[in-house]
Amino acid sequence: MRKNIYLPIVLAVSFLVRFQNFDKVFSSVILPAGYDPYYHLRLAEVIVKSGYRPDFDYYLNYPYGLKIGWLPLFDYTLALPGMLFGFRSTEIFAMVFPVVLGVLSTLLVYLISRRLLNNEYFATLSALIFAVTPAVVYVSVLGFCDHHIWNVFLLLCSIYFLLRDDWLSLLSGVFITLLAFSWVGAPIYAALIALAALIHFNDKKILITAICIGVASVSFILKPFLGLAFLMITAFLVVGYFVKKFEDNKKNITIYYVLTCTILVVILYFLPIKELWFVRSGIDYLFGRNIYLPTIVEAQPFKFREIITILGLFVFFLAMPSLLIFRNKFVLTLFISTLFLAILQIRFTEVLSVPISLYASHTLCILLDKMGYPVFNGETKAMDELKDRRKKHNRKSKRKSKRDTKRDDEITLGYKIYTLGFICFILLPSFVAAIRPFDMNESWKDALIWINKNTEKTSYYSQPDKGKPEYSILSWWDYGNWIVYVAKRPVVCNNFQAGAIDAAKFFTAQSEEEALKIVKKRGVKYIVTDDEMQLGNETFGGKFQTIMRIAGMNPDSLGLNKTLEVYNNSMFYKLHIENAVSLEHFKLLKDFGKVKVFIVQ
Repeated sequence: MRKNIYLPIVLAVSFLVRFQNFDKVFSSVILPAGYDPYYHLRLAEVIVKSGYRPDFDYYLNYPYGLKIGWLPLFDYTLALPGMLFGFRSTEIFAMVFPVVLGVLSTLLVYLISRRLLNNEYFATLSALIFAVTPAVVYVSVLGFCDHHIWNVFLLLCSIYFLLRDDWLSLLSGVFITLLAFSWVGAPIYAALIALAALIHFNDKKILITAICIGVASVSFILKPFLGLAFLMITAFLVVGYFVKKFEDNKKNITIYYVLTCTILVVILYFLPIKELWFVRSGIDYLFGRNIYLPTIVEAQPFKFREIITILGLFVFFLAMPSLLIFRNKFVLTLFISTLFLAILQIRFTEVLSVPISLYASHTLCILLDKMGYPVFNGETKAMDELKDRRKKHNRKSKRKSKRDTKRDDEITLGYKIYTLGFICFILLPSFVAAIRPFDMNESWKDALIWINKNTEKTSYYSQPDKGKPEYSILSWWDYGNWIVYVAKRPVVCNNFQAGAIDAAKFFTAQSEEEALKIVKKRGVKYIVTDDEMQLGNETFGGKFQTIMRIAGMNPDSLGLNKTLEVYNNSMFYKLHIENAVSLEHFKLLKDFGKVKVFIVQ
C-alpha cells in the first residue's frame, strides 16, 4: 500500500462517520440536528425571504422580544445559496455544510501535523484520530448547522498558516478576522493562539502573530468591545516580543510575563470600572457564573469523565506519554490552555481534541515503530534523537538502520492487516461514542407539523423585528427553537433562556390561578409538554428538578418528600400526567404520545 493513498482513506472515513441520521435529517421535512441549529436556520430563512438579518426578534421572549446579540457572518454563509437559488437550497446546504467543514478540518490537522513533524504516518494518524473524535463529530454531523465546527475550522486555518515559514503566514489574520465576525467568543481562541505563539515562536514570528490578531480588531465596527479585546491581545504579544528578547539572560522570563498578565486580568475583573464590563462578562462566561449556564449540558464544568469519553477513551490515555516525549512548545501550550477551558466548560473539548490527536498519534507512531513497522524511518528530528540515544547502547546502529529500510520493503500484507486491526482497536471507543442520536423524536416532529398546519398563523414571521405576532406558545426552553422554526410560532422561551424563569414558574405553579397570571402576562394560547420534563429518578433523567431550580426552588434543600409534593401538585403534573382533567382554563388539544398540546380557554 503506497503512502499517498492513506490520506484519501482518512478523509473518506471522516466524511462517512459524519453522515449519521440521514433518514432523520432528510425526512418529509428537512430537520437539523440538535437545538441551536434550528435558530441559525431560522435566521437564514429570514435573510433569504426578507433580504436582511434582524437584530431583534419578537418571536422570542414573547411579548417582549429578544435582541440577537451574536455576529452575523455564519448566518449569512448559510443563507448564501438561498439568496441565489431559493431557500430550499439553503436548507440542503446547511445540512451538508458541517460535514464539509468536518472533513476540511481533518485535512487541516493533517497539514498542521506535517508542519510540526515532517512525517507522513504521524500526520495521517493525527488526521484519522481527529476525524473520529466524538467531541468533533458531535459538532460536525449531518444537519448540525451550528457555528461550533465553523469556529474550529477557522481556528485550524489560522494555526496552519501561522506555522508556515513564508509570507503566507500573514493569511492567518484573514481567518482570525473571519472568526471575529462569526463568534463573540473569538478573542478566547485568539488568546490561545497568542499564548502558544509567545511561548513557541522566535521574535519575528511573534510580531507576525501580533499583526494577524491586530487585524481582527476591525470587528470594532460591529462590536466595539470585540475590537478592544483583540487590541489587548495584540498589546500582550507586542510587549511579549520585547520581554522575550531578554530571555537569553533571564531564564523563564516569558513564563513570568504570562503569569503577570494573568494577574492583571484578574485585577481588571475586580476593578469597579463600568467600561471594563466585557472583561467581567468574558470571565463570568468561562466560569459559568450564570443562572442558566449550569443547566446547559455543553457548558457543564469539571466533567472529567465526560471529557475523556468524548475525546476517545483509549486516545486520551494514549496521548499522555507524548506530553513528555513530543517536545513542541506550541502543541504543549495549546494542550494546557484548551484543557483548562474544557475543564471550565465541556464545550471546549472540541478544541482540546486537536492537541490530543497530535499527542495520541505520536505515541501510536512510537508503538508501531517498536512493533517493527518503520514509522519514523529517519524522517523526523524526534526519531533522529531516539536513534542517537540508541547508538550509545548499540555500536551496530548502521546495520540496524539498513535492516529497518529492508524491513520497510518486506512488510507483508498480513502484517499491514495486523497493524490496521491494532489501530482500529485503539479507535473503537471513539467510533462508538461518536454515534449521536437524533434529538427530535417522532412525537415532537408530528406535534410541530400539526401545530404549523392546524393552529392560527401568526404575523411577521419573516420580519420578526417589524411587529408583534398575535400570541405565543409556552414550553420548556429546550424546545423553543424547534417550535419557532418548524411550527412557525412565537415562544415564551427558547434555547437562549430569556423567558425561562416565567416558564419555570408556570410549570411549577401550585395553583391554576397562579399559572393563569403568567399565561396572561405572556400572551400564551398553547402549551406543549413532553415526557422528558417529568421528575427524574434513578433510571429517568427528567428535567423537572432543573425547572424547579430556575423557578427559585432547590430540590436538594427541599428533600425528596417535599420535592414530590411540589411535583404532584404542579401545573406540569396536572397537564401532562392528568391531561388537564382537573383544570378549568386548560384543555388537552392533541396527544402525540410523548408530547402533548394544550389550549388555554
